[in-house]
Amino acid sequence: MAVSKLWAVKHSLSKVIDYASDPRKTKYTPEQYQALRDVIAYASNEEKTEHELFVEGINCNPATAREQFITVKKQCGKTDGIQAYHGYLSFKETDITPELAQKVGMEFASKVWGERFQVIVTTHLNTKHLHCHFVINSVSFVDGKRCQDTSWFKFRKVADRICEKYNLYYNDTPNRSKQSDYLSKLEREGKPTRYTIVKEAIDEAISHSSTKAEFEYYLKKMGYTVNLSQSRKYWTVIPKGYSKPIRLKNLGEEYTNSRITERLKENRGKKLIPFSDEKPKAKQYNLPTREDKIKKHKGLYGLYLYYCYRLGYLPKYKGNNTKLHYILKEDLIKMEEFSREMRFLGKYRIETKEQLLFHKEGCMREIKTLVYERARLRNKVRTNITDEELKSTKEEISQLTVRLRELRKEVRLCEKIYQRSDEVQEKLEKVLADEGKRIKEGGEKA
Repeated sequence: MAVSKLWAVKHSLSKVIDYASDPRKTKYTPEQYQALRDVIAYASNEEKTEHELFVEGINCNPATAREQFITVKKQCGKTDGIQAYHGYLSFKETDITPELAQKVGMEFASKVWGERFQVIVTTHLNTKHLHCHFVINSVSFVDGKRCQDTSWFKFRKVADRICEKYNLYYNDTPNRSKQSDYLSKLEREGKPTRYTIVKEAIDEAISHSSTKAEFEYYLKKMGYTVNLSQSRKYWTVIPKGYSKPIRLKNLGEEYTNSRITERLKENRGKKLIPFSDEKPKAKQYNLPTREDKIKKHKGLYGLYLYYCYRLGYLPKYKGNNTKLHYILKEDLIKMEEFSREMRFLGKYRIETKEQLLFHKEGCMREIKTLVYERARLRNKVRTNITDEELKSTKEEISQLTVRLRELRKEVRLCEKIYQRSDEVQEKLEKVLADEGKRIKEGGEKA
């Protein structure tokens, strides 16, 4: 299978069933009829074949599946929580027939869920790659237990064997640790990602450590939650602000349990540099620096301006040469967001949260007015007007739409800044306090 996925449906049961069996996605178009004439036996009634659907049920009738699903839940007293599971299998081949796709989908669903659960199986024909959709009742009609077979790792091999049986593509050696194409693209462009930042943090911690205890200590000091237990097959870390752990072995060969242990042993006997951030260059002759000039700006704009400076990015300047403090490293990923918010604050000279809320309210009032005006113009288009008036009106509608898009972006910026400005302030205070402490201890400005 080229693609496989399964997710829980916690709200509307009828909505997902309607989506999976949508006739617009499952019926043949006239063009598809012609292309598949040699492999499909149609009924002679043209009106009937035009509405042929690839929708089948296992232990249920697709036409009344919703009611049957709910009946089972009520009988078992399990009407709350997850209502169903919705999944799909997508075929890599572009020449596979809908009949074969549906057959594979039915065989797969029967083996995985068919003995205990009600399932709807459909084949969608509306994309280049045909794909089967599955809607599985979350409660078994056999024993009333909830569905536990929801992991791709459990049913992947079943799909592979069925594909092998019908000479269809499947990947017999999938890389389940492979990062997303989006993250790979960012790395190729030289932009920071959560994974590149974690690798830098690990390298930094290892460079100051010769034992696992020291390594763990420095990672925790950098804000990471660490699990290096010997009982775990894979060591993990959780960056600050995230909840999902990252397996270190997924970062590359240099970050497996055994390789990290080797790297720590290699440091034994070496003179290691004490852990600290590189100190900024001391002022000379008390002349004002760029940092001093930036600090003169006050309020929210000044806060974001200085924060972007500490992240190493400002629109008019190249990045500063100071080594980034470990507290700020996670926000490198969001550098473009911070820069955009900083430019917004500077554009409207917003210095306080009160001014921010006032600007947001003004945007919302303008949005309401423009939405009303655009609706009026759209109604005008539907009336009997001249071609010249029609062109002019459509141009006005287009301009209003552009302005509405800009205003809604500004509203979102206001909300984002309001939510995280305190966090930005707190991080800067911690960084400055940490640097001040080291200056006091070292006697020399970092």
